[in-house]
Amino acid sequence: MITFKPHKVFDHITPYLPANPIIIEAGAFTGQETITMATRWPHATIYAFEPVPAIFAQLEQNTAHLPNVHCYNIALSSSTGTAEFYVSEKPTKPGIPSQAGSLQKPKERLKHSPMQFPYVIEVPTITLDGWARQHNINHVDMLWLDMQGHELSVLQAAPRILPTVSVIYTEVGFIEAYEGQPTYEVVKNWLESQGFTMIGKDFVDQTAWFFGNALFVRN
Repeated sequence: MITFKPHKVFDHITPYLPANPIIIEAGAFTGQETITMATRWPHATIYAFEPVPAIFAQLEQNTAHLPNVHCYNIALSSSTGTAEFYVSEKPTKPGIPSQAGSLQKPKERLKHSPMQFPYVIEVPTITLDGWARQHNINHVDMLWLDMQGHELSVLQAAPRILPTVSVIYTEVGFIEAYEGQPTYEVVKNWLESQGFTMIGKDFVDQTAWFFGNALFVRN
């Protein structure tokens, strides 16, 4: 089991991907990782999802120079339609949406960080399988998921695409930061039941902070 620095995770992912991977990034925020992936794999096709309109506008602007990045102002979810989204803000930056927003209502996170959730918006949602059918995509090489507790819901709603995936990099939680959020152990056990093995993480234990990131590859 590898314990890696977050910026080093790409070194551990590369051996498991082709030179021209199809990558889904859910929770792309303003595109920092999107740009890194597009640069690291210049022949990749990256589909970046960000549901908050103000953040999405920055994502589009920041990746406009990258022809291999395609941005969607929609939330991947367990169903297709619309849903309430809890927008987050840093207390030092009121009025500016931050990266901790979620389709799931904040819960224990409120005890562990100063992040605020001052309002709710309605966003369009779609399942990964539904989106893939719309765009005639029959496989995905990597899923990069940063969805504030909603990752497992998206994975479980993708029985068609998930078997084609080779790599999953996902945020995992050690507490119920958002209502109904599954714990790290639940996510890990479910992915193992689907044929994945966890090969790395960016945390040493589950006490230093309330979330981390884990890297899974298909057996």
